[in-house]
Amino acid sequence: MFKKKIIISIPIDVDIHFFTSINLSLLKIINSNQLKCNFFKPISKIENYNFNYTNNILNIYNFSNIKSINPIEINNINLLKKNIEYNNIIDHIIQKSYKNINNTDFLFIEGIIPVYIKQLIFQLNCDLANIFNAKIIFVTSIPLINKNLEKIESKINILFKKKINNFDIKNTYLFIKYKNQNSNPFFYNLNIFKHFFYIKKNNFVHKKILSYKKKNIILIPWLKNFVFGINVKLICNHLNCSIINNNKYKKIKYIIYLDKKIFINPQKFCKSLLVISFKDYEVIKIIYKMLFKNIFFNTILFTDFKKNDKNCKYNLINKIIKIIIKNNISLFYIKDNLYNIFSELENIYKYDFPISDTSLITNIINYIKLYIPTTIFNKKDFNYKFYISPFIFKYNLINEASKFKKAILLPEGNEIRTLQAASICSKKNIANCILLGKTKEIISIAKKNNINISHINIIDPDLIRNDYIEKLIYIRKNKLLNEYEAIQLLKDNMFLATMMLKENKVDGIVSGANTTTANTIRPALQIIKTLSKYSIISSIFIMLLSNSILIYSDCAINPNPNYKQLAEIAIQSVETSRLFNFKPKVAMISYSTGRSAKGIEVEKVYKATKLVKNKLPNLLIDGPLQYDAAIINSVAKYKAPNSLVAGKANIIIFPDLNTGNTTYKAVQRSSNAISIGPILQGITKPINDLSRGASIEDIIYTIAVTVIQAQSIKNN
Repeated sequence: MFKKKIIISIPIDVDIHFFTSINLSLLKIINSNQLKCNFFKPISKIENYNFNYTNNILNIYNFSNIKSINPIEINNINLLKKNIEYNNIIDHIIQKSYKNINNTDFLFIEGIIPVYIKQLIFQLNCDLANIFNAKIIFVTSIPLINKNLEKIESKINILFKKKINNFDIKNTYLFIKYKNQNSNPFFYNLNIFKHFFYIKKNNFVHKKILSYKKKNIILIPWLKNFVFGINVKLICNHLNCSIINNNKYKKIKYIIYLDKKIFINPQKFCKSLLVISFKDYEVIKIIYKMLFKNIFFNTILFTDFKKNDKNCKYNLINKIIKIIIKNNISLFYIKDNLYNIFSELENIYKYDFPISDTSLITNIINYIKLYIPTTIFNKKDFNYKFYISPFIFKYNLINEASKFKKAILLPEGNEIRTLQAASICSKKNIANCILLGKTKEIISIAKKNNINISHINIIDPDLIRNDYIEKLIYIRKNKLLNEYEAIQLLKDNMFLATMMLKENKVDGIVSGANTTTANTIRPALQIIKTLSKYSIISSIFIMLLSNSILIYSDCAINPNPNYKQLAEIAIQSVETSRLFNFKPKVAMISYSTGRSAKGIEVEKVYKATKLVKNKLPNLLIDGPLQYDAAIINSVAKYKAPNSLVAGKANIIIFPDLNTGNTTYKAVQRSSNAISIGPILQGITKPINDLSRGASIEDIIYTIAVTVIQAQSIKNN
């Protein structure tokens, strides 16, 4: 079981620059606290969009306690729209996250910024939060600090409440980028003025931040320019500027767009990039006067530039250039207009990050750390219940099965879903699948449907049937089976397969995709038989729901068990559940909770529960319980307040086949749940049935379960 503290950061309407900065700062705190962490950006690239900035920066910096997991790339966004491909991507992400995970304190997952096809990326981020049961850190932005933060929380609730299981915004952290309206800009008489950061923190800001920290809301003042500097080279490369003077790029702290009214502050101008339209002669004259009076800028950028313009404006420019060269001021130009340049500079970090500017990144991290509580990664803050999500359960199932190399026989060798499942199982080394059927027919079907079965063994039943006639007659001697009858039985592939299992030619059987449960079970009862400690065979379904995993029993075999048989079904289900690391909490289902109603069926469930308690005194079991009281906490508080099982049950024992089968199908079809099974239990060798409506995925996981059962029998 994956018992690490898992964090996921999820962006909501925020740029890559701020989102990356938050993640880097959090990783820096983890590293400084000597906590070991695996950092995972699940997807580094989708088509032409790069998301891998944090990883790239971690490769430059020495975060000794942070280990990066290599991300995956997606060449086609449409893969996220297709169930099979999407599930393969998720499986790949889980597989990568599990490697070398044991020696860490945290797994830190960085969500994907939805730059396009936003709904798909949003769903992916939510799925990752659910799959890993992660503690969520939201990163968003608001224009001003006085904006109602309750609206931000409400928006997040609406977005995520139905998307993330057990979602509660009170248990999340929320980082908010905001513009500080009290910042008192340095240049207040400019027509358009921007600066990246306002680092000064007045009492008003302090009080706001302290009040919201208590609610796990962290406000970070953030404007467009960086007070601690940005390299002009990044801007020039972004705009593709041309150089007039001084190609030694400097750092600036402000970007200034000028009009005719200029508030002069020499200390600030010398740290600024001045953006001027070549068309604006009045502003150019003012700039000349400022330079003539030794009021210098760091860098000047002319927009709307035209070379060799033979007029008085160009003569003035020549004078400006002479002063610039003399005083080593950087001067660049671009043909594009001022409005377009403004828009470009506004978005310089929207989908980019200055990974090569190490001093800038250091300053960003140190700045953000001022606002993050030092206790953010304390055990108390990240103490949450571990549970296995359905995706993780499926991964564990496949991972466990692939260790054992068991031979699983598939008697319905010509059934197309079975062929597809066998191909996938072979590719993933889940099992050594063996197909029973006519070789030419199976190869023809596989070729027609583009299914690769080149590494799968096919056995023609006609070639081996005679090997089992005498053996079957001996097994059924008490029934006076003769040779003719034995031959007729062995013409049924399921009977033949069961004989192969009996003779240890294979380790398990999976069948039923195009036949009834009775046809699958009958040979098992006649040839394999029940374990000596049991009187019946029963079944379970493993129900992989969106936010939980439940075991349903018995939904396939016993029409109307008596109380002793019902108790036996419960005990068998508990034993089977332990193969999959369940900590069983058993609910015995009835139409009544406790002793609130009387009747023959209620009494049967009550007596069965009592019998199980006598045989397994340490087992958590309760009954009779109604289904809602068994699995829903809020209902359990009213109907069974003293129960240790009610509201928490993970094994559901139905009183009869009618109830069990109806319920499992209703849940499966109405919630798109995956149901693995029916898995037979109480039998000496593993034979598992399939629903005739089974999907390829259902068959794959049933094969994996059969492998695990076979290994368990070998170990015992």
